[in-house]
Amino acid sequence: MTLRNRLDKMHGGWIALLGVLILSPDALLLRLINADDFSTAFWRLGFLSVALFCVALWNGAKRGDSVLQSIIPARYEILTGLFYGGTCTLFMFSVRNTDAANTLIIIAATPLLAGLIGVFVFKRAQPMRTWVASVVVFVALLGLFSAGFGGANALGDMLALGASMCMAGYFNVLGAKPEVNAIKGMLFGACMATLFLFPIAEPLSPVGLDWAWLLILGFWVLPVSFLLIAHASRKIPAAEVSLIMLNEAILGSFLVWLFVNEVPDEMTFISGAVVITTLVAHSILGLRASKRARAAA
Repeated sequence: MTLRNRLDKMHGGWIALLGVLILSPDALLLRLINADDFSTAFWRLGFLSVALFCVALWNGAKRGDSVLQSIIPARYEILTGLFYGGTCTLFMFSVRNTDAANTLIIIAATPLLAGLIGVFVFKRAQPMRTWVASVVVFVALLGLFSAGFGGANALGDMLALGASMCMAGYFNVLGAKPEVNAIKGMLFGACMATLFLFPIAEPLSPVGLDWAWLLILGFWVLPVSFLLIAHASRKIPAAEVSLIMLNEAILGSFLVWLFVNEVPDEMTFISGAVVITTLVAHSILGLRASKRARAAA
């Protein structure tokens, strides 16, 4: 049985969780890199582009496509790529400009942003629990932002919000358009971001272990995790995939604390507890509603 066949037989939730586990060291590895922000982003996305290019060619060869057919994106794949490139770029700059826990907590709000985008863009109805959870999380994040307003974390927190919005858009497009080739979209987004960063990066600035961390990020953490998450989003709703991703806030923050001793401040703990508790409650209520709907059917 091939790997793809095994993934097809797995529940989407388990696939998404596996993707989150692989993605969790992202913030830690970014903390360990000593190169400047723009050079780090350039190589991180450059290596990712190479990895995705190889995967796209391999998949295209299996279908009998030419090189151009394997990599040229269609309209919605371009849109997916823009969201993906924005997510990867903004996340990196956020982690480097605020506490890692702040970034991961704000990213954890993605499921509710995904739900709201689904309402206003894709015209999907959302239950009352989603609206209530959105208000609670909004208030918690407002407290997090206000605590860092005008301080060293302000820029990073805003960049994290931008990354969360891009990620929510990414999941919604994949969920609404099953025909989208996620690899082509990711490749387009990574390449565009790399080209954008090239003029302002210093490609020779990474030294020593910087290259090891960048290679791990570009060839393993980012492509494998997002391919798994993209596959999961075709099997379960976008909001559910995003809910599973809140595990990254816990695991990623724990890894940063464990290896670089970065301890979140009091407001981050409070806001994080409110966000994660709200999302867990929202998820449990959603699962119960799904079971009742299946039973009724």
